[in-house]
Parts: sequence; structure tokens; C-alpha cells
Amino acid sequence: MKQSNLFKRVFAVLLAFCLFTVSVAGGQTFAFADDDTSSQESYENLSAEEKQAYLEQQIKEINEKLSDLGDQSKETEEYINTLDEKIKYLQEELTLCSEEVESSKSKIEDLQNEYDENEKEIESLKVEISDMQELIAELEEQFNENYSDYCVRVRAMYVSGNFSVLSFILTSSDISSLFTRLEMIRRVSKSDKSLLESLQSESTELTQTQEELESKQTSLTENQETLKQTETQISETVTVLEQQQETYEEKKTAYESEKAESDALLDELQAQTKEYSEYRNQDQAELEEINAEIEAAAEEFRKKMEASTTTTTTTTTTTTTTTASSSDSDSDDDSDTTTTKKKTTTTTTTKKQDSSVLQLTYPVPSFTTITTDYGSAGYAGHTGVDFACSTGSRVVAAESGYVIISTDLYDSNGNYRSYGRYIVIAHDKLDSNGNYVYTLYAHNSERVVSVGDYVTKGQLIAYSGSTGNSSGPHCHFEVRTPTASYSDCVNPNKYLP
Repeated sequence: MKQSNLFKRVFAVLLAFCLFTVSVAGGQTFAFADDDTSSQESYENLSAEEKQAYLEQQIKEINEKLSDLGDQSKETEEYINTLDEKIKYLQEELTLCSEEVESSKSKIEDLQNEYDENEKEIESLKVEISDMQELIAELEEQFNENYSDYCVRVRAMYVSGNFSVLSFILTSSDISSLFTRLEMIRRVSKSDKSLLESLQSESTELTQTQEELESKQTSLTENQETLKQTETQISETVTVLEQQQETYEEKKTAYESEKAESDALLDELQAQTKEYSEYRNQDQAELEEINAEIEAAAEEFRKKMEASTTTTTTTTTTTTTTTASSSDSDSDDDSDTTTTKKKTTTTTTTKKQDSSVLQLTYPVPSFTTITTDYGSAGYAGHTGVDFACSTGSRVVAAESGYVIISTDLYDSNGNYRSYGRYIVIAHDKLDSNGNYVYTLYAHNSERVVSVGDYVTKGQLIAYSGSTGNSSGPHCHFEVRTPTASYSDCVNPNKYLP
């Protein structure tokens, strides 16, 4: 066991060194390279304690690098990238702390449920024990009465001395007396037998009930002891939870402090270059929430598009009436005969999706230079491209399609968050691979289209701005295919002119 633990610790240190070398050399955020899946799996297989030790080591080494860079200048891309790398590790620490907190909460909930169930069982046992005690008292009373009767009967038989059926017969004065005595003997014997059987039955029932009572009392004692142990576990786990929550708040404060510094340094750097983009550290849960809304809207669009390609059949019925006149030799009246013929005509209508291949145009026609590219350094999660442009620039639809999202995102304080004022278009043309394509336009100052609108290529849909997670005025442009999921974001450069 000791050798196994030693091996784990050595392995964790070696892994930490390798991962740190890869991450620092590449200037990437907390993530493993696509071709380094074995390292990712190795990290995931570490225990929570080993992960924490690894993260602390990474943060320590990055702090040393930040100290060296800070001596030169903090307003550099390298310093900000390194700081963002540290923030990712801090964020991972927060995730681990959050998981520990949730685990403790779940444990407390389970223990509390166990405690409540145990309490119910204890109360039930107490009722059963009370009922059994009353039953035993009744059984003992009945047994004592029958036993007393039996003792009287035995005493009477003893006092009567020797007795036999033969003596009864020989001393009978006549046949009638004989039969009377025999009947009396039979009845007495039957009564004695019944009394004895009752005593045996009552004795057995009384013994069994007493044993069951003892078993219930043992169970009650055990459950009461378990209840105390569970109460102790709950108290201990609550103490652990409080410590974990304190640690979480400390790490959250550190994370937010570093993030604020990163945002401030990025503001300073981009204020000089005028090439604005997004702040680099965004909450993953927030992205997942927004992504779910986009996916739901895209799924509704897909169903409508597929339904629109369904063949419809229209049936037309034509009625032809023919009137004939005939004469009856027995009547002067004329008679009309009507014949109806039905003719069915079937019309088939099929609405097809635009057969032409999707060809995107630039979302901001007056600004076609990409200032922050897809997957740029420091933006491992940058899933689009940025076009730095002045506030109020025209933002147009990159291709024809239907607006499936046109909304503003706010935080709890009423400020813009994430994509800010943004739009998503589901295009009615497929790409060269026959897949649906969705484009997203974020951080606008104004939206001029609504959900359900059909837009043509190059049509005005918004005016650029800096709403949401933005360091300055620009248009964040994403291409998603074959689904509208965040995980299906692709490099827009593959589709732009």
C-alpha cells in the first residue's frame, strides 16, 4: 500500500512537470492539446487531492514567471497570456472546491434522510414494544388463571387417592349408574386435556412473544446507537462543509481579483492598438446556459425546414349532373333522372431548401480585417473572429436565412453580459457538405431584426457596439455547423471570401 501511494505521488509530480512544460511553452489556457488525450486522461484519473496538488504547483510556477515578467512590464501580451493561464488554473481550483462542497451537501442530505428514517423506525419499534408488553401482560394473566385451575384439578386428583375406571365399574349399583359414571369420566378427561393443551399453547405463545420483544428491544438499542453515530457524522460533515465553503470563497476572491487585473491590463493594451475583443475569462456555466437556448432555437428551425420539404396532396372533386326525361303510359307526368360522376385530381407540392451552396460575406462590410482570430493566443475558447469597428457600424447578414435569436443578455445587476445584444441566423442554404450553417453576431449596440424575420445576404441586421463581455467596440462573428452547438463552432475564415 505504501509503495502504491509513493508511486502515485511520484507519478503526479512527473505529470505536473510534463503538463506545465507543454502549457507554458504553448501559451495556452488550462487545457490539454488535442493530440495529448493520454495526459488529459491521466489528469482525470488523479484523486481530488492529487489534482489540487498539481494545480497548486502550476500556480506557484506561474507566479514566479509573472514576477519576472512584471519586473519588465505588465502591459504586454505575454504577461496577460501568462496571467490568463493562471486564471484558468484558479478556475479549475474553484471547480474542484465546488465539487467538494456539493459532495458534502449531498452527504449531509443522505445522512439526514438516514437519520429521519432511523427516527421513524425507532418510534415504530417503541410502539411495537409497548403493544407487545401489553400483550405479554394479558397472556401472563390468562396463563396464570388456567395454571391455577390446573393446579386445583391436580390437587383434587391427588386427594382422591387411587382411582381407576375399573373401580368405578365394580362399585356401580346398576347399569344406569355405570353409564353415568363413564360419561362423567369422559367429560372430566376431556376437560383436563383441554386445560392442559391451553396451558401448553399459552406457554408457547408467551415464550415466543417474550423472545420477539427481546429482539425488538435489541433492535431499538442498535438503532438508537446508529442514530447517535449518524448525528455525529452530520455534525462532522457540516464542519467540513463550512471549511470547504470558506476555502471556496477565498479562491473565488483570488480568481475574481486576478480576472479583474487581466481585464484591466487588456483594456490598457487594446486602448493602444484600438483592436478590441472579448475579455478572456468567461464563466463556462453561463456559456452553457446561452448555448442551450441557441440549440433549442436551432432545433425548432430544423424541424420547420424539414417539415416544409414534405409532399402535400390536394384532392379536387368535380360533380357532373345529367337530366333525362321519360314517359309512362299509365301517367301524364314527366320523370327526371339525375346521374352524378366524381372526378379526382391530385396536386403534389414540394417545397425544397435553396439548392445553391452557402457563400458568406463579411458581417461588417466597412471593416473586413480580423483583429482577433479564431483560437488566437490567450483565447483557447475564442470560437469566432473579431472585427474591430467603430460603434454604430453596419452589421449585415452574412447569408440569407431566418433569425432564430435576437435578444439582449443581462446579469443580475441589469448589466449586459456575455454576447450582450446578439443575433443568430439559421441559413436556408447548406454548405458544400450539405450541412446546416448558423452564424452569430455579438456585442451590438442596436438590433434591427426580430426572431422569425427572413433576411437576405448583406441585409442590415444590427449596428456594432461593445455590449456584454467586450473590451471595446467590435463585432464578434461565429460560424457553427452542422449544429448550432457551442462545440460545433468552426473557423469562419473557411467560409469568408
